[in-house]
Amino acid sequence: MPAQPIVCHKCGHAWTYEPPLERRAECPQCGCDTRVCRNCRHFDTGYHHECREEQAEWVKEKDRGNFCSYFAASAQERSGSGEAQAKAKLDQLFGGSASEPAKPVPSLQEELARFLKSKQ
Repeated sequence: MPAQPIVCHKCGHAWTYEPPLERRAECPQCGCDTRVCRNCRHFDTGYHHECREEQAEWVKEKDRGNFCSYFAASAQERSGSGEAQAKAKLDQLFGGSASEPAKPVPSLQEELARFLKSKQ
């Protein structure tokens, strides 16, 4: 069987492996487990048990090695649980991001002083 591409759910490192992927396989970059739900193409937080495969058994720890017989490696980089995508959409909608420092709001006293100065 030809080499299959996979992307680590934790660090985003992409590489190829020779199937089958062993349960104890690790990412060559960060050393975390590779045969995990979060690296599977069926993983989707919007589905029941976070899996699109209806016959798969529930797995509690989605980032730990498991024996799921429906595992199929995903070659797409994921942004965790979609949190980053949702935040980006909100930032786009409301113009800005939470990481930007808030602009200081002038006090009423400062505004009054500036107004009076402009009238002179």
